[in-house]
Amino acid sequence: MQFLKRFDESKTKELMDEVRGRVEDILDQIRLKGWDALARICESLDGFAPSKIKPDEIQEAWQKLSTEMKEALKVAEKNIRSFHRAQREILKDFTCDIDEGIKAGMRFVPVKSAAVYVPGGRYPLPSTVLMGVIPAQEAGVERIAVLTPPGRDGRPNSVTLAAMGMLGIREAWAIGGAQAIAAVAFGAGDIKQADIVVGPGNAYVTEAKRQVFGIVGIDGLAGPSEVMIVADSNADPKFLAADMVAQLEHDPSARAMLLTTDESIAKRAIGEVYKLLNNISTSSVASVAWENGGAVAVGTLEEISRMANEIAPEHLELAVEKPESVLELFTCYGAAFLGNYSPVPFGDYIAGTNHILPTGRSAKFQGGLWVGTFLRPLQHLCASKEAALNLARHGARIADAEGLAAHSLSMRMRGLY
Repeated sequence: MQFLKRFDESKTKELMDEVRGRVEDILDQIRLKGWDALARICESLDGFAPSKIKPDEIQEAWQKLSTEMKEALKVAEKNIRSFHRAQREILKDFTCDIDEGIKAGMRFVPVKSAAVYVPGGRYPLPSTVLMGVIPAQEAGVERIAVLTPPGRDGRPNSVTLAAMGMLGIREAWAIGGAQAIAAVAFGAGDIKQADIVVGPGNAYVTEAKRQVFGIVGIDGLAGPSEVMIVADSNADPKFLAADMVAQLEHDPSARAMLLTTDESIAKRAIGEVYKLLNNISTSSVASVAWENGGAVAVGTLEEISRMANEIAPEHLELAVEKPESVLELFTCYGAAFLGNYSPVPFGDYIAGTNHILPTGRSAKFQGGLWVGTFLRPLQHLCASKEAALNLARHGARIADAEGLAAHSLSMRMRGLY
């Protein structure tokens, strides 16, 4: 691979020791002192006490929303729900015959309670309400609580509230940061403990999720957003530049990598990136991200696919002539976007796929948020008296080899009667 621009690895480290230590302190305080500690921390960090958002306020935000924005959110809701409802359809309870007299099966049962964290810092993300809540609803989760930081006036972003109203959310809290994760992980005051916490956030939110994992479930650990674009000579350099900058404007730590089989496309795309950075309103963020986390390289498709599978990007764009035929070369990514007219922002907002995706190479071992995130696959077994005799004969030998006498006895007893 020939690199025209590389990442600056020295400036992209996210979680520092002081973040871990500060988060651990916040979690300990709330775990031990509950609401009192939560209130003290929220007032210290945000300037506002933690508060429950009234359902009337949520519905009022929806009613006051412009017709155009309502229409946009409804289209997004329809598409996202359609995709995630189809996911639920493939997760069917089943029972199968293992052998004569032996049946095994699986039920998919939703968690009782889920908390959805919705960022509200540099860019409030009402789209994350849809991405987090709709899969939980389609899974059949009974209680869904949304947590989002207060704005400068003490209330969350109005479009974020409106999105909650559209989805019928009845429990929401104006709380952000690690303290929000602690509140739903341990319970605090009227905030009840959740079974699982999902949603992206800053370094403090991510570290809090890491530290509470095991006490509650989590969807994953979201680092800085990232995109890898694979392009051939048919790609449009202006499209490529726009898609890179769209990713880079998320955060100064965001990453965008262009891997192309055509050097002239690479050079032209770099030029288009600088043109955009000189004109776009988010250039103060995107420019820093480009310098630290922008990379462009040229190579063969085989070299590119090997690198992509090693990096395992959050977003993979295939801006190539026949993306469907090329996709099989790529096995590690959060979500793939095929062709010149399927940019990542469609997945971020409106097309139906989920934007809560694995980052930092974690796509090697996990996928993005989906209906299955909220479902527990529960297995069951039923053996007849006759089948137990044969199972005991062989199973007891294995137990004896392991030295587990009671296991052996439990099975042999079924074979005797």
